Amino acid sequence: MTFKTIVVRLDTGSHAANRLDAAVGLAERFDAYLRGVYSEFTLDPRFYYQADSVHRYDISLMEVCRERRERTKHLFRERLAATKLAHDWVASEMTGGPSIIHYARCADLTIVGQHDPNESDAYLADRFPESTIMGAGGPVLVWPRENASSPLDGTAVIAWDGSREAARAAFDALAFLRRARRVDIVSVRADKRPSLGDGLAASDLARSLIRHSVHVNVVEVSVLREADVETALMSYLSSASARLLVMGAFHHGRVRETLLGGFTRAALQEAVLPVVMSN
Repeated sequence: MTFKTIVVRLDTGSHAANRLDAAVGLAERFDAYLRGVYSEFTLDPRFYYQADSVHRYDISLMEVCRERRERTKHLFRERLAATKLAHDWVASEMTGGPSIIHYARCADLTIVGQHDPNESDAYLADRFPESTIMGAGGPVLVWPRENASSPLDGTAVIAWDGSREAARAAFDALAFLRRARRVDIVSVRADKRPSLGDGLAASDLARSLIRHSVHVNVVEVSVLREADVETALMSYLSSASARLLVMGAFHHGRVRETLLGGFTRAALQEAVLPVVMSN
């Protein structure tokens, strides 16, 4: 398995350049077609109003949106000019965030950025990665806010709970896993209960991945309380010097919020390494 069409979501945020560099690096490794999708949110007029009421309407909202779009387009064109990658750029004025879903459904991999609450228009983009994951129909790579190493050629961790979503994520990430130096399938046992990832199922998954030439280890982590699962997994990622986390994703709901007691949301908000998610 490989990725032949990669979509990267671009915006005017401060992390877009790092995300674009990551997308270019992966496209070069996989010899993939790269599509840059400018998926911006419609600006609230208050965003560009000047404090001085005399100049408040000197620049129209449409002009502000166009300027933001062109700035990002220049970034994309300039970066791709230094490569031999086949690529294209997609954008439209006053585009809403959900527009990337159409392109994600026709791609092998979609790359989005981790939500940053410190961005100027962060309130507009909250849960954007989640909505993309739920609607994409394929794997979504969530790139962290901070600089991160390539997810290839290092240790990858599969957060395993035996669920459909976790299995889907594991096989959606095969292109990454086959290029990892080591892959750890990690399940957690809490409160003396059976592990969240059934031992036999984890072993079966390992055997299936081995048939794809993946170097696999099955790891079980024990914690005293189910509330400690998130901390234990984060600690394992750090101790293993993992470069990639692979996990299933769940909708937020009243009965069971997310995978592993909220770990989906925590990973989207706080992970310092790239995360592949599928639903």
